[in-house]
Amino acid sequence: MLSTENTEAKRRIAEALRTGNIFLDLSDMELGTLPPELGQLTKLTTLDLSQNQLTMLPPELGQLTNLTQLFLHQNQLTVLPPELGQLTNLFRLVLDQNQLTMLPPELGQLTNLIKLSLSSNQLKTLPPELGQLTNLTVLSLDQNPNLVSPPPEVLYQGYRAILTYLKERQNKDEPQWLSKLLIVGEGGVGKTSLLRALKNEPFQAQQSTTHGIEITTLPLSHPTETDVTMTLNAWDFGGQEIYHATHQFFLTNRSLFLLAFNARLGFEQGKLVYWLKTIRANAPESPIILVATYTDERDADLPLTDLKKQFPKIVALYEVSNKTAKGIPALKHALTQAAANLPLMGERWPTTWLNFANSIRTGPEKQTTPQTFFSNMEKMGVSKEGKPVLANWLHELGDILFFQNDDDVNDLVILKPQWVTEYISKVLEAEEVISSNGIFTRQCMDKIWQDLPIGLRDFFLRLMERFDLSYRTLEDRDISIVVERLPFEQPDYKRRWENKKKESNCKEISMKFQLSEILPGIPTWFIARQHRFTVEHGIHWRTGVLFRDRSQKHLALIRTLRDETTNADHLHLTVRGPIPHNFFAILRDGIELTLGRYPGLRITRLLPCLDPASIDCCHEFDYANLTKRLERTQPKKTIECPNCLENISVTRLLFGIHDTTQSAVIEKINTLQDSLQDTLTEGFETQRQHLQELSAIVQRDVLQEIRAVQKQIESPCPTLFSLRGDGRSIYEFGRLTNEKLSLQLYCEHPGCFHPVQQGGIYTIENPRQ
Repeated sequence: MLSTENTEAKRRIAEALRTGNIFLDLSDMELGTLPPELGQLTKLTTLDLSQNQLTMLPPELGQLTNLTQLFLHQNQLTVLPPELGQLTNLFRLVLDQNQLTMLPPELGQLTNLIKLSLSSNQLKTLPPELGQLTNLTVLSLDQNPNLVSPPPEVLYQGYRAILTYLKERQNKDEPQWLSKLLIVGEGGVGKTSLLRALKNEPFQAQQSTTHGIEITTLPLSHPTETDVTMTLNAWDFGGQEIYHATHQFFLTNRSLFLLAFNARLGFEQGKLVYWLKTIRANAPESPIILVATYTDERDADLPLTDLKKQFPKIVALYEVSNKTAKGIPALKHALTQAAANLPLMGERWPTTWLNFANSIRTGPEKQTTPQTFFSNMEKMGVSKEGKPVLANWLHELGDILFFQNDDDVNDLVILKPQWVTEYISKVLEAEEVISSNGIFTRQCMDKIWQDLPIGLRDFFLRLMERFDLSYRTLEDRDISIVVERLPFEQPDYKRRWENKKKESNCKEISMKFQLSEILPGIPTWFIARQHRFTVEHGIHWRTGVLFRDRSQKHLALIRTLRDETTNADHLHLTVRGPIPHNFFAILRDGIELTLGRYPGLRITRLLPCLDPASIDCCHEFDYANLTKRLERTQPKKTIECPNCLENISVTRLLFGIHDTTQSAVIEKINTLQDSLQDTLTEGFETQRQHLQELSAIVQRDVLQEIRAVQKQIESPCPTLFSLRGDGRSIYEFGRLTNEKLSLQLYCEHPGCFHPVQQGGIYTIENPRQ
């Protein structure tokens, strides 16, 4: 509290009143309230009230109309006074780490605002009036766990998309009473019959098997909103295992899941735990209703209490008979209650956006061109700025397939995604593909997709490649490998793999990815993504692959092994060769991208002991624990192995793998560079190769850091710059010289790239370091 004891705060306010200061720092003073007299400091341009205990702000703060910067982060604010909207000269407003649940619409009047920081609050919605902040270039909203509007599909597109969405909502908006119902489970458990029963359709004893995905609508009356009909788009997934990898792309979060199993066969045969883990990995926040079918023949028997502890998103278990409709009314009631609580249900859309979305959902067209797609948007009143945002939103929701930024597949918009899965399923089921262990020829494609125009066949093939379901061989572009049809039997790879280890100066890097679930698509998606490294004769199988780098000096073995005790998968990556770090980094990036498709997947990364005692130590260190040791203010550089009892160097374990070891890599580079000064040094060529490999590691780390920053919603990081020397060679003996360099920044306005004239040149005094 600002009291008689807090004399320093009172003194600073009085001093500012007396002298007319334009800057006032009241940060980190344990202030609980602010006096109204603060509103008399009308000359202030910067006010820092951060790191206090403020729960509210006086309305008199709105009188400080000359303020350009206001810092309020790390307080306990729950609301903001609308008078803040009077501070129209503000260009920076920092409100991170408070307890704000809402913002006053008057903030939309701060049209000079350039940076608005709202991270780490409890915001639920943003007022549409913020769409007026046209000068905004930085909008921080991360760590607001309750934020539902704008929806995540808009948030991830960045601040421009957020402002566009808010601006469009200002014109007119309305709620959308639509969400997704995903019906999953093993084949033959009666998922399609269950959906028919929920729709009050008659039971069919000979219901055909679902191939791929079928989508229908299920209308439900809202339990509390009068005259509101909710619609669930019900996705009926084929249960055969071969379809599971393709289903992953449509098991989206913020949906409702029905997981069905056959009561007469039991929950274990229905692979209930497998499906629960799959849902958790793909859609960790989605509620799950368990449905036991065929209960007219046998009651359901399963450890429901234990399952709920392991999978808290289970809502309840319902026992039904699709044949007699027993239990269907109770299940439908539960569906209604759960649907009403879904985050998508009642989500507010700009009216023009919603009208367009409904038109493509109900229209008969299966595909269109981007030109027609955007033209139809414009006809329905969607603004120019809103068109790409809406297209991305519909893609993320699964209403369409449109990869706007992928030149390989952005020439068509698929308006019925299930149509694509139908044709992909034909490939997975083709006898020619099965018998040839995944070989998909042009002739086979023309046969099973004969009802498609040739251009559409090529597009679907490119889509399969985009989904990492297949790839074209380097030797013959008319032959594709369908990775979900690779053989389970391992080829003869061990001799080649072990011979690599026997080579002189061979080193090895290994990492185990311990996964919390058994998941389709691992490692087959990864094999398709990294197929350019496949060795001749294609040494790959359903659960593993042997890769070779471009230099042909390194081999990599990737295998998925099943842990029967935990019923989970372990993915092993091992690289062998003279300097394996760079190839390891490339492949690890690919693995991380593949695993990143599962937002709810828990991963433990393990590194093997260096075994200095040579006793074949089998202990594995937790990678996360090792990095914490080096990232401490006082790093812990060794760790005792509980197996061989040796003190192991953490830096050596992480060398070239984690950025905390970059200094060690650079030190090694400098040592090699110094030895290369004498071109007659023994092993010159080998050392030169080592230098290039280690330099590639540093370059890769730097590029990853740059790209990570550039991907942020507000990216301050340049994408275009040049390095210039004084006319002499920048490199000597394969290394940077110590001559000064100039880093020149460029203006990056599209179509206007040019060197920045003022303040755009920086001198690098020590380029080598």
